[in-house]
Amino acid sequence: MKVTARKVFGVLLLNLAWLPLASATNLVERTITASGNGEVLIPQTQATFQLAINQTAKTAKEAQLEVRTQADGLIKALKAANPISIETVAVNVAPTWSYANNTSKITGYSASYALQVKAKISDAGKIIDTAMDNGVTNVNNPVLSASSTERAKAELEAIKLATLDAKQQADASLAALNLKATGIKQINIQNSNPTPNPTPRYALMRADSANSPAPATSIEANQENVQANVSLTLSY
Repeated sequence: MKVTARKVFGVLLLNLAWLPLASATNLVERTITASGNGEVLIPQTQATFQLAINQTAKTAKEAQLEVRTQADGLIKALKAANPISIETVAVNVAPTWSYANNTSKITGYSASYALQVKAKISDAGKIIDTAMDNGVTNVNNPVLSASSTERAKAELEAIKLATLDAKQQADASLAALNLKATGIKQINIQNSNPTPNPTPRYALMRADSANSPAPATSIEANQENVQANVSLTLSY
Protein backbone atom coordinates (compact mmCIF):
# COMPACT_ATOMS: atom_id res chain seq x y z
CA MET A 1 0.00 0.00 0.00
CA LYS A 2 2.79 2.45 0.79
CA VAL A 3 4.47 1.76 -2.51
CA THR A 4 1.24 2.40 -4.38
CA ALA A 5 0.74 5.67 -2.52
CA ARG A 6 4.24 6.84 -3.45
CA LYS A 7 3.63 5.99 -7.08
CA VAL A 8 0.36 7.95 -7.19
CA PHE A 9 1.97 10.89 -5.40
CA GLY A 10 4.88 10.85 -7.83
CA VAL A 11 2.56 10.91 -10.84
CA LEU A 12 0.69 13.88 -9.39
CA LEU A 13 3.93 15.79 -8.87
CA LEU A 14 4.98 15.08 -12.45
CA ASN A 15 1.68 16.31 -13.86
CA LEU A 16 1.74 19.45 -11.72
CA ALA A 17 5.25 20.22 -12.88
CA TRP A 18 4.00 20.45 -16.45
CA LEU A 19 1.19 22.91 -15.62
CA PRO A 20 3.30 26.13 -15.66
CA LEU A 21 4.73 25.18 -19.04
CA ALA A 22 1.28 24.45 -20.46
CA SER A 23 -0.10 27.71 -19.06
CA ALA A 24 2.79 29.72 -20.49
CA THR A 25 2.19 28.13 -23.89
CA ASN A 26 -1.50 29.10 -23.81
CA LEU A 27 -0.61 32.75 -22.91
CA VAL A 28 1.35 33.23 -26.15
CA GLU A 29 -1.20 35.20 -28.19
CA ARG A 30 -1.15 35.34 -31.95
CA THR A 31 -1.85 38.73 -33.55
CA ILE A 32 -2.15 40.24 -36.99
CA THR A 33 -1.78 43.95 -37.89
CA ALA A 34 -3.39 45.64 -40.90
CA SER A 35 -3.52 49.26 -42.06
CA GLY A 36 -6.50 50.82 -43.82
CA ASN A 37 -7.13 54.10 -45.62
CA GLY A 38 -10.25 56.25 -45.75
CA GLU A 39 -10.97 59.17 -48.06
CA VAL A 40 -13.91 61.57 -48.19
CA LEU A 41 -14.42 64.39 -50.71
CA ILE A 42 -16.33 67.45 -49.54
CA PRO A 43 -17.12 70.66 -51.44
CA GLN A 44 -15.21 73.87 -50.79
CA THR A 45 -17.73 76.40 -49.49
CA GLN A 46 -15.61 79.24 -48.08
CA ALA A 47 -13.07 81.70 -49.48
CA THR A 48 -10.54 83.58 -47.35
CA PHE A 49 -8.66 86.45 -48.98
CA GLN A 50 -6.82 89.67 -48.14
CA LEU A 51 -7.73 93.15 -49.32
CA ALA A 52 -5.35 96.10 -49.10
CA ILE A 53 -5.53 99.87 -49.58
CA ASN A 54 -2.33 101.74 -50.48
CA GLN A 55 -1.84 105.51 -50.69
CA THR A 56 1.08 107.92 -50.94
CA ALA A 57 1.34 111.56 -49.82
CA LYS A 58 3.91 114.21 -48.96
CA THR A 59 3.58 113.61 -45.23
CA ALA A 60 2.97 110.53 -43.13
CA LYS A 61 -0.11 112.14 -41.58
CA GLU A 62 -1.67 112.85 -44.98
CA ALA A 63 -0.97 109.33 -46.25
CA GLN A 64 -2.38 107.71 -43.13
CA LEU A 65 -5.44 109.97 -43.13
CA GLU A 66 -6.24 109.08 -46.73
CA VAL A 67 -5.95 105.35 -46.01
CA ARG A 68 -7.92 105.64 -42.78
CA THR A 69 -10.77 107.43 -44.54
CA GLN A 70 -10.93 104.85 -47.32
CA ALA A 71 -10.66 101.97 -44.85
CA ASP A 72 -13.63 103.28 -42.88
CA GLY A 73 -15.79 103.31 -46.01
CA LEU A 74 -14.47 99.91 -47.07
CA ILE A 75 -15.32 98.25 -43.76
CA LYS A 76 -18.84 99.65 -43.80
CA ALA A 77 -19.37 98.40 -47.36
CA LEU A 78 -17.96 94.97 -46.54
CA LYS A 79 -20.13 94.54 -43.46
CA ALA A 80 -23.17 95.36 -45.58
CA ALA A 81 -22.17 92.49 -47.91
CA ASN A 82 -22.49 90.07 -44.94
CA PRO A 83 -19.20 88.14 -44.96
CA ILE A 84 -18.47 85.40 -42.42
CA SER A 85 -15.70 87.45 -40.78
CA ILE A 86 -13.52 90.57 -41.22
CA GLU A 87 -10.13 90.96 -39.53
CA THR A 88 -7.52 93.72 -39.71
CA VAL A 89 -4.15 92.11 -40.48
CA ALA A 90 -1.85 95.06 -41.28
CA VAL A 91 -1.54 98.84 -40.78
CA ASN A 92 1.67 100.38 -42.15
CA VAL A 93 3.13 103.86 -42.66
CA ALA A 94 6.63 104.26 -44.07
CA PRO A 95 8.74 106.83 -45.93
CA THR A 96 9.44 106.52 -49.64
CA TRP A 97 12.98 107.15 -50.76
CA SER A 98 14.81 108.24 -53.87
CA TYR A 99 18.46 107.39 -54.51
CA ALA A 100 20.70 109.55 -56.70
CA ASN A 101 24.41 110.37 -56.67
CA ASN A 102 25.01 108.01 -53.75
CA THR A 103 22.58 109.93 -51.59
CA SER A 104 19.13 108.99 -50.33
CA LYS A 105 16.27 111.37 -49.85
CA ILE A 106 12.74 111.02 -48.47
CA THR A 107 10.32 111.94 -51.23
CA GLY A 108 7.08 111.22 -49.40
CA TYR A 109 5.25 108.62 -47.37
CA SER A 110 3.22 105.53 -48.16
CA ALA A 111 0.48 104.08 -46.01
CA SER A 112 -1.40 100.80 -46.27
CA TYR A 113 -4.26 99.03 -44.54
CA ALA A 114 -5.08 95.33 -45.03
CA LEU A 115 -8.07 93.21 -44.11
CA GLN A 116 -8.57 89.46 -44.15
CA VAL A 117 -12.08 88.51 -45.17
CA LYS A 118 -13.80 85.13 -45.01
CA ALA A 119 -16.97 84.67 -47.00
CA LYS A 120 -19.18 82.06 -48.58
CA ILE A 121 -17.89 81.23 -52.03
CA SER A 122 -21.26 82.25 -53.44
CA ASP A 123 -20.70 85.76 -51.98
CA ALA A 124 -16.94 86.07 -52.46
CA GLY A 125 -17.03 87.51 -55.98
CA LYS A 126 -19.53 90.18 -54.97
CA ILE A 127 -17.42 91.11 -51.94
CA ILE A 128 -14.25 91.45 -54.05
CA ASP A 129 -16.12 93.73 -56.45
CA THR A 130 -17.44 95.80 -53.54
CA ALA A 131 -13.90 96.11 -52.18
CA MET A 132 -12.52 97.27 -55.53
CA ASP A 133 -15.27 99.88 -55.74
CA ASN A 134 -14.24 101.19 -52.30
CA GLY A 135 -10.56 101.92 -52.81
CA VAL A 136 -8.90 98.51 -52.56
CA THR A 137 -5.74 98.35 -54.67
CA ASN A 138 -4.60 94.78 -53.91
CA VAL A 139 -6.52 91.50 -53.71
CA ASN A 140 -4.52 88.42 -52.71
CA ASN A 141 -5.39 84.95 -53.98
CA PRO A 142 -8.14 83.36 -51.92
CA VAL A 143 -7.80 80.19 -49.87
CA LEU A 144 -10.76 77.98 -50.75
CA SER A 145 -11.85 75.43 -48.17
CA ALA A 146 -14.72 73.57 -46.60
CA SER A 147 -16.15 74.85 -43.35
CA SER A 148 -14.57 73.59 -40.13
CA THR A 149 -17.86 71.85 -39.24
CA GLU A 150 -18.02 69.93 -42.52
CA ARG A 151 -14.32 69.07 -42.32
CA ALA A 152 -14.74 67.66 -38.80
CA LYS A 153 -17.64 65.47 -39.98
CA ALA A 154 -15.60 64.28 -42.96
CA GLU A 155 -12.62 63.41 -40.75
CA LEU A 156 -14.81 61.14 -38.61
CA GLU A 157 -16.27 59.49 -41.71
CA ALA A 158 -12.76 58.96 -43.13
CA ILE A 159 -11.71 57.27 -39.87
CA LYS A 160 -14.71 54.92 -40.10
CA LEU A 161 -13.84 53.99 -43.69
CA ALA A 162 -10.18 53.45 -42.82
CA THR A 163 -11.11 51.23 -39.87
CA LEU A 164 -13.40 49.09 -42.02
CA ASP A 165 -10.68 48.84 -44.67
CA ALA A 166 -8.13 47.61 -42.11
CA LYS A 167 -10.61 45.11 -40.62
CA GLN A 168 -11.52 43.71 -44.04
CA GLN A 169 -7.86 43.22 -44.94
CA ALA A 170 -7.15 41.39 -41.67
CA ASP A 171 -10.24 39.20 -42.01
CA ALA A 172 -9.37 38.32 -45.61
CA SER A 173 -5.85 37.31 -44.64
CA LEU A 174 -7.07 35.14 -41.75
CA ALA A 175 -9.83 33.57 -43.84
CA ALA A 176 -7.24 32.42 -46.39
CA LEU A 177 -5.69 30.37 -43.57
CA ASN A 178 -9.03 29.15 -42.17
CA LEU A 179 -8.60 31.37 -39.13
CA LYS A 180 -10.82 33.98 -37.47
CA ALA A 181 -10.13 37.09 -35.43
CA THR A 182 -11.04 36.76 -31.75
CA GLY A 183 -10.53 40.34 -30.58
CA ILE A 184 -9.00 43.75 -31.19
CA LYS A 185 -5.80 44.45 -29.27
CA GLN A 186 -4.77 47.90 -30.53
CA ILE A 187 -6.06 50.76 -32.70
CA ASN A 188 -3.88 53.56 -34.09
CA ILE A 189 -5.47 56.52 -35.89
CA GLN A 190 -3.61 59.03 -38.06
CA ASN A 191 -5.15 62.05 -39.73
CA SER A 192 -3.31 63.84 -42.52
CA ASN A 193 -5.33 66.91 -43.37
CA PRO A 194 -3.20 70.08 -43.46
CA THR A 195 -4.71 73.53 -43.79
CA PRO A 196 -5.51 74.24 -47.44
CA ASN A 197 -2.91 76.26 -49.34
CA PRO A 198 -3.83 79.42 -51.24
CA THR A 199 -5.06 78.64 -54.72
CA PRO A 200 -5.58 81.30 -57.40
CA ARG A 201 -9.14 80.60 -58.46
CA TYR A 202 -10.59 84.03 -59.12
CA ALA A 203 -10.50 86.35 -62.09
CA LEU A 204 -11.33 90.05 -61.89
CA MET A 205 -13.40 90.88 -64.97
CA ARG A 206 -14.20 94.41 -66.20
CA ALA A 207 -16.46 95.59 -68.98
CA ASP A 208 -14.87 97.18 -72.06
CA SER A 209 -17.37 100.00 -72.03
CA ALA A 210 -18.49 102.12 -69.10
CA ASN A 211 -22.07 101.74 -70.35
CA SER A 212 -21.91 97.93 -70.25
CA PRO A 213 -22.61 96.16 -66.96
CA ALA A 214 -19.51 94.43 -65.59
CA PRO A 215 -19.91 90.74 -64.78
CA ALA A 216 -19.23 89.73 -61.18
CA THR A 217 -15.84 88.35 -60.24
CA SER A 218 -15.89 84.61 -60.77
CA ILE A 219 -14.89 82.30 -57.90
CA GLU A 220 -14.61 78.64 -58.97
CA ALA A 221 -14.56 76.11 -56.12
CA ASN A 222 -13.35 72.54 -56.13
CA GLN A 223 -13.46 69.67 -53.62
CA GLU A 224 -11.40 69.06 -50.51
CA ASN A 225 -9.88 65.63 -49.90
CA VAL A 226 -10.08 64.50 -46.26
CA GLN A 227 -8.02 61.39 -45.44
CA ALA A 228 -7.37 59.10 -42.49
CA ASN A 229 -5.20 56.05 -41.82
CA VAL A 230 -6.06 53.43 -39.21
CA SER A 231 -3.89 50.54 -38.04
CA LEU A 232 -5.58 47.57 -36.30
CA THR A 233 -3.92 44.79 -34.33
CA LEU A 234 -6.23 41.76 -33.88
CA SER A 235 -5.81 38.53 -31.99
CA TYR A 236 -6.72 35.17 -33.56
